[in-house]
Amino acid sequence: MEITGNREVILEGSLGILEYTDQSIKINAGKCIVSFKGRGLHIQCMSDSDIVVCGFITSIEYLI
Repeated sequence: MEITGNREVILEGSLGILEYTDQSIKINAGKCIVSFKGRGLHIQCMSDSDIVVCGFITSIEYLI
């Protein structure tokens, strides 16, 4: 995971999107779920295993 301030996160090794709203994004990362909370969240780019989440990110949680 590469974090650029509180505006952008690049997550490598993604297996899929579990939840997607403008306030919450949950991504399956294999052994855990990565949860992003904030305002104006959106997925800017997505490939087979990488996802770029943008917006005003207020928290990042790892859920097991």
